[in-house]
This record gives sequence, structure tokens and C-alpha cells, in this order.
Amino acid sequence: MTRVGIIAGAGHLPLHIADEAACRGYRVVAIAFPGFTDPAMESRVNEIFWLKLGQLDKAISILKSRDIERVVMAGKIEKSNLMRLWNLKPDRRALRMVRSLEDWRDDTVLEAIADELLKDGIVVDEITSWASRLMAPLGVLTRKAPSDQQWKDIEFGRRMAQGVGDLDIGQTVVVKNAAVLVVEAIEGTDRAIRRTGDLGIHNGVVVKMAKPRQDMRFDVPGVGPATVDSMIEAKAKVLAVEAGKTIITSFGETRLKADKANISVVGIAAYGPMSTMRFSDNH
Repeated sequence: MTRVGIIAGAGHLPLHIADEAACRGYRVVAIAFPGFTDPAMESRVNEIFWLKLGQLDKAISILKSRDIERVVMAGKIEKSNLMRLWNLKPDRRALRMVRSLEDWRDDTVLEAIADELLKDGIVVDEITSWASRLMAPLGVLTRKAPSDQQWKDIEFGRRMAQGVGDLDIGQTVVVKNAAVLVVEAIEGTDRAIRRTGDLGIHNGVVVKMAKPRQDMRFDVPGVGPATVDSMIEAKAKVLAVEAGKTIITSFGETRLKADKANISVVGIAAYGPMSTMRFSDNH
């Protein structure tokens, strides 16, 4: 039987990939992290090993002992957790890798981990090859479509999000009336959205885009029910994500929550006029 490994962070995405791999006939071995990985992963895979963040050599040894040559890195572990020492148990290999880092940008850290895996013959797959059914389509995805002003804000937010992504700061901005309210940084998308609520500014437009040089092996943009929950809390009214490059987990639940809250969700292209997207209807 063909084997695949999953390095499983938080959220529903690792569960989907485990199910997809099982459906394709793969034997699935998961590396999981207490407090991050959903415990439901236990029932989705053939073997699961619970490690602390930083146990890099142990993770690689487990994968090699199971003849794993391909892994998927799925699910978010916010970078802020890597800076809380009590969350970490770095082994010598992890410490050596950390000392070699030029900076702590997401791409730098994740690429370094992928390079360590490759040294032992383990290739990191692109997430999209396992999650194609979860990628956001182009057009309006909810009952309610954005207003003309909101479409203008989406176009403005797209440029801002791409600029922020090019600097590898984050993937999300919240805008209103062609002004940037919040930029996602180390705290992650959901907390960034909730910050607009702290500002007391309602009806914001959330725009999430892939970085211009997005590495589709990891840190692929993702939204889901929790994103909508954060928008409800912040009283934001539009969620625009890059079609074909953003994963929507639990799509049915995400859309249902958005419809109940009168929130618009749309898939947009990285470039081109908004008119080609606003009339693409995927209800």
C-alpha cells in the first residue's frame, strides 16, 4: 500500500487531507501536536504520533521508520506559538536549523523544515494536490452579493493584501472606504479580523490573498467557519478570497453561517477587473 505522512497543525484541513488520502488508498501516518491538532485525527489515520513542537529529528525518524517518502504539511500553527518557549521542546536538529535561519518569516521557517525533510528523502507535497475540492471558486458564493462600494473596497483591498503578502507580513487586510483598518501580522487572520471590532469600526471588508510568490507546499491561504465567526464578532460584512489559491474548509457550514449573518463571500482573481467576478454566480 502506498504511504503518505501528514504533519498536522490546527483546523479542519488535516482531517480533510487524511480522508482524501484514505479514499485514494494510502496508508496515512500523522505527526500531531497536543493543543493544536484536532483529536479527531486519531480516527482518520492508520498511525498517529503526538509530539511537542520542535521535535524535528523524532518526527523525521518516525516518518523514515514507516517508509514515508511524501508528506503534506497541513493546518496552521501560528508563528507566535514558536516564540513561546513553553510550547517548544527543540531537539538538536531543530536547534541547528533555527540557528541557520536568516529571519523568522513564515516562508523562511517552513522552507527550512522542508529542506530538513528532504535531506532524509522526504518530499513535501503541494497542499493543492490533496485539497483541490476545497479551493475557492470564482464569483459570489453566498446569497448576498457585495454592494458597488464594497466591490471598490475589494479591489482596493486586493492591492493592499498583495503588497503585504509580498513583504511576507500576512495575507489578510480589512478595509473600508478605501482605507486600511487592519493588517494581519503574527496573530493570524481571525484575531486580525476581531481587532476591527476593538476599533469600533463596523461593516469592514476582509480580503485574503495568496502571496505573489506563494509556495503552495505550505501556508496556503485558508478560511472557514471560524473566519465567519470572527467577522460576526467584528461586524464585518464581506469576505473576499483569492479563487483557486484559497482553501475553504467546511464550505457548507461556512456559507450557511455567512448567509445567516448577511455576510457576502466572494472568490476573486489575483488580477483583472472586478466586473468579471461580480457576475460569476456560484450560489
